[in-house]
Amino acid sequence: MIFGGLMVMRKIGNKGLWVFLVGIFLFLLRASPVMSGQIIVDSDEQFALGRATMEKGEYGRAVVEFERFIHFFPESPKVLKARYLIGVCYLKGGRFEGARKRFFEITRNEPDTPLGGQALFMLGESYYVQGEIKEAEYYFNQVIEKNPTWKLKNTALYRLGWSKMKKNRWKDASELFMRVGKGSELYGSSRQLSTESLKGEMLPYKDPTYAGIMAIVPGLGHVYVSRYKDAAVAFLLNGLFIWAAVEAFRNNNTVLGGVLTFFELGWYTGNIYSAVNVTHKYNRKVRDDFRNSFRDRFDIRLLTSKKGPVGLALTFRF
Repeated sequence: MIFGGLMVMRKIGNKGLWVFLVGIFLFLLRASPVMSGQIIVDSDEQFALGRATMEKGEYGRAVVEFERFIHFFPESPKVLKARYLIGVCYLKGGRFEGARKRFFEITRNEPDTPLGGQALFMLGESYYVQGEIKEAEYYFNQVIEKNPTWKLKNTALYRLGWSKMKKNRWKDASELFMRVGKGSELYGSSRQLSTESLKGEMLPYKDPTYAGIMAIVPGLGHVYVSRYKDAAVAFLLNGLFIWAAVEAFRNNNTVLGGVLTFFELGWYTGNIYSAVNVTHKYNRKVRDDFRNSFRDRFDIRLLTSKKGPVGLALTFRF
C-alpha cells in the first residue's frame, strides 16, 4: 500500500500532491461530524426554534426546546428570557404552579430589571387566569407600587380594573381604569371601561327575598325570574300533592293523608328554596353577560411573539 502511494505521488508531482492532500483534508473536515456522531447546535437557532414552537401553540414542545437551550448554553445572555418564556408556556398550558415557579425565580434573582417586573406581572396574571382574584390583585398592586416601567404600570392598573369587575366592585373598577395614563395603548379601552363599568351598579337585578315570598304560591317565585317551565312544574306538583292529601283526609284515610302531607312539605319547601336559588342564578347571569359585553384588550398571546398583532394592547419585545 505504501509503495503504491509513493508511485501515485511520483506520477502526480508536487503540485498535484498538494491538491490531493487539500482534497483529503476537506473531505475529512466535512465528514467529521457524521463520523463522530456529533451535531452542531447554534444558540440563536435553538432559541428561535423554541420561540417558533411557542408561537404555534405547541407549549409542551416549546418548553423542551427552551430547556435544551439553557442546558447547552448556560452562559448565554438569553437564558433568563428562556426561563421567562418557559413560564409563559406553562401558563398557557394551564400548568399554573410550574409557571409561578419560573416567575418567582426571576423576580427573586432579577427584582429591579424590566424582565423581573414582567415576571411579577405574570405572577398576578397566573392567578387571574386561574380565577384566584384576591391573589392576582396582590401582585398587580406590587407591580404598580414597585415597578418603574410606565407601560407595565398601566397594564397592571388595567388588569386590576378587570379584577375589580370580576368581584362586582364597579366603582373601584371605574377609578382604576381612569388611572391608566394617556398615551398608553390601553388608554382608549380603559376610558370606555371606566364609563361603562359604572352601569354595573344599575343592572336589573331581582330580589331573592321577594322571590321566596312569592313562592308561597307555588310557581310564582319562578315566574318572577321568567322560569315559566319550572313554575308550571312547581304549581302542578304541589297542587297534585295538596289535592291528594285533602282527598285522603276527607275519606278518613289519615295514614295516607299523613304520608302525602309529609312529602308535600318537602316539595313545598323545595319550591321556595328553588325560587330563591334561581333568582341568585338570574342575577349572576346578568352580571356575567354585562362583563362579557366588554372586550378585554390584554392578550397573553402577545407575550409569545416578537411584534404582537396590530390593534392589541401590549407587546413585550426581546
